[in-house]
Formats: sequence, structure tokens, C-alpha cells
Amino acid sequence: MSQSLNIAIVSDVFPPKSGGSGWSSFYLAKALQERGNNLQVVLPKEGSEFGQATRDYEGLPVTEFIYPASHIPFVRNYTRNERLYPRFANWLENFFLKNSIQVAHGQHYLTIPPTVIAAKRSGAVSLGTVRDYWPVCYWTTHLSGNKICPGCTPLNRVKCLYHNQGPLGIPAAPLSLYMASNLKLKQRYLAQADAVIAVSNYVAVKLARFVPLHRLHIIPNFINFKDLQDISPVVDVEARKITEPELSPQSLVPSPDKYLLYIGKLEANKGANLLLDILREARPEIPTLVAGDGSLRGQMEKAALQENLNIKFLGWQEHSEVLRLIAGAEALLFPSLWPEPLTRVLLEAIGLGALVVALNTGGTPDIIQNGANGVLAENLPEFAYKLQSILKPEQSATRERLKAGALQTAHEKFSQEAVVTRTEELYLELIAQKQGAQV
Repeated sequence: MSQSLNIAIVSDVFPPKSGGSGWSSFYLAKALQERGNNLQVVLPKEGSEFGQATRDYEGLPVTEFIYPASHIPFVRNYTRNERLYPRFANWLENFFLKNSIQVAHGQHYLTIPPTVIAAKRSGAVSLGTVRDYWPVCYWTTHLSGNKICPGCTPLNRVKCLYHNQGPLGIPAAPLSLYMASNLKLKQRYLAQADAVIAVSNYVAVKLARFVPLHRLHIIPNFINFKDLQDISPVVDVEARKITEPELSPQSLVPSPDKYLLYIGKLEANKGANLLLDILREARPEIPTLVAGDGSLRGQMEKAALQENLNIKFLGWQEHSEVLRLIAGAEALLFPSLWPEPLTRVLLEAIGLGALVVALNTGGTPDIIQNGANGVLAENLPEFAYKLQSILKPEQSATRERLKAGALQTAHEKFSQEAVVTRTEELYLELIAQKQGAQV
């Protein structure tokens, strides 16, 4: 790109201690900087009183807006939303003007509203990236209990209070009015951004209810191939030890040469129950390793032992170990019932050229196309049948073709070059539109 831009990435959280949103913000900021842009990273940070701090993270200048926040439920949310937005927006306006910011890119629900306000005042273009369901769900999960939310109605909000707060949620029912107001506030500011980026088609459909379509764009998170380039499967069975379900955590056995893999929380919405049902029907000859933990682990281990299911529980694993497990797996099983917006697990899996067998939910079909770069199933019986079929010895050529297709998709659609180029083009388009409107 010939034109260097002054860009502010305004993130709710930022590495080294942050979740998926923080790492996605970091990768984007670093990639934009490497392409010759001038980057500033800004984030709100809780403290005892208002203030400001600066630091450097891997060559990126980071400025923190420090603010006090309550730790009382709901009051905490109010101090981090309704109270924070105008104060942070005032501070951001001065920051944008001081640093001649042309592009202000908010990354999550704490930062997009104040970013939009400050950008309008300072003359910068504003963008917001939506990576989960915070604009349509107060709890950000898009779940009611363990089921997909049927809609944010007054009655359903009261049910969600009970699901999330237990018996205390019943007397707190009047707070459902605040929940509705809070959602509308976030939606209103998001709709005012010059552009809203959804990471998948599924997320875009949710946002299209209140974001003007001409402002809505679908740009996924990208795969950081630098993290994957040195990853190779552990082929020495003595190099790594795993725990058998029938043994105590202290009793260790060598890992198998061939295995299926499940990664994630052992919770109902993540399809953990379905995993056992799939293995009951498919009865694969090779073991299934489970890298994850959760409330269902105990009963899953008990059922696996009683029913002689060939499944081994590893517990939580370091990210580098998870990548090695993916690289060595015969197939990654992804039976998530929750509509994942655009899960990083599958992005990393195709980036490693893995065979993925997944349920067709959420943003998953943006990554996996059935028969082209993986296997998609509509329900449990189809999942078990397709898994059983693809593992047959005579399907080895098909497995290799799907793995090659996965790697091709990773490079063509989700590479840093492809995604960041589209993002920069959007920045320039928005700047041109704003300049044209001012003439």
C-alpha cells in the first residue's frame, strides 16, 4: 500500500494476558504496522482512579485509559458501559486529534461505542469488529442456559437472569429492563459506525437487524501462519504421556500413533455430550483424545469406562501442545451445538492442513465446505455416519484431498495477506467517502 495511515486499534483487552479478542487485535495491529502504517493501540483498564499509562508491546505503542469500576454485579456493568462510554470518548477524542488518527477501529463492546463517538468528533473514520454476540445478547453468549437463545424477549431475559444468577435472578427480574436498555445502547452506537465488520456470515445476519447493510462487511480473523510454521506432530510415542479414563491422574501411559481429537470445554453447548454419542455410533478403531476440561468431564469419563469407549482425557493443554495434537490427528472432531462465530480452533486446524469433521453451526461453514476441504454434518447420526465413512482405509485418498483443500482455503481466504489487504482497502474506501462528503 502506497499510503501510510495513522490507525488506532481500540481494544477491550490486549496481550499478553487476554482472550481471543485481544490476540486478534494484536495480530491485526502488528500486521498493519508491518505494512507501513502508523499504529497506536489504546485500551481501557480498570484501576482505583482515573489516569493514563503507556507501555510497549512487541514494538506497538500501547496507551491505557485507567478508570474506576465497581465489582458489584450489574453495577459493575453500568460503570463499564454507560458510565465509561462518555468519559472514554472524551479522552479518545483528544488522543485521536493529538495523534492525527485517520482510522479508529474498535474491537469489542467496551471500546466500539466510545470509538464511534470520538471518531465523529475528531474527523476520523470509525469501524467496529464483532467477534461474538455482545450486540444481541447481554451475556454475550447467545445462549439461554445450554440452548441457543430463542430471542431477547422480556420473558427470555428473565429466564436468562435465572440461568446466570441462580435463585438470585428471580428477585433481580426488574434488572431485565436495564439489560434491554443496555443492549439497545450498544446497538445504536454500533449502527452509527462508518463500517461494521462481522467475522462470519452467521454473525452478519444477526447484525443486519439493526446495522445498515451498506455499512456491514464480512472480514474474518486471519490465521497467523508464523505460529504454525514450526508445528509438527509428536511422532515419538514416548515423548508425551496422557491419562487413561480408568486410571488416576498420576497413572500415565504412552500416547497412540493414530488418534481422533476433540478440543474445547466439556460442556453441553460445546457438543461434549454429542461426542460420546458420535463415538457410540461410529465406534472408530483408533482412540479419541480430548484436550479440554469442564463440568461434564466426570460423567463423560465414567460413561467411557462403563461402555468401553476408546476415549482418553488429557485435560487442558498449552496452546503449543494443542497445535501439535492437531497436526498429528487423523481428524479433528467439532460437534459444537453452540453457533461459534468463527472459531480459532478450526482456523488453526485448516492452517495445519488437518481433516475436520464438524457440525454445520454458526460460522463453521465459512471455514469448512463439505466435500471440498472437510466434512460437515447436519445432525448427530449424519456426523457419526460421515466420520465412520471417511476413516475407512479405502478413503485415504479422499482424506488427503480434503486436507489439501483445507490448507488451500487457509492460504487463499484466511491468510494475513488476504485479510489485512481487505481491511486496508476498506479503510481507504471509508476515508475517500468521508473526504468526498466534506467537499
